[in-house]
Amino acid sequence: MAEDERSQLEAKLREVENQLQDLKARWPAHSLKPAMLSQLEDLEEERDRLKDLLAERRG
Repeated sequence: MAEDERSQLEAKLREVENQLQDLKARWPAHSLKPAMLSQLEDLEEERDRLKDLLAERRG
């Protein structure tokens, strides 16, 4: 994998992890909105996809 491609994937992974952290900080104790749950699932899937891509390209 090209070094700059790996760096871009790592940067995107950090961005997604920051978004997850922000979402969880805003998570209400009650009355969770379906949109927040959907956003959480989308971010977790994207995080997992990026981690898999990085792992594949490392060997």
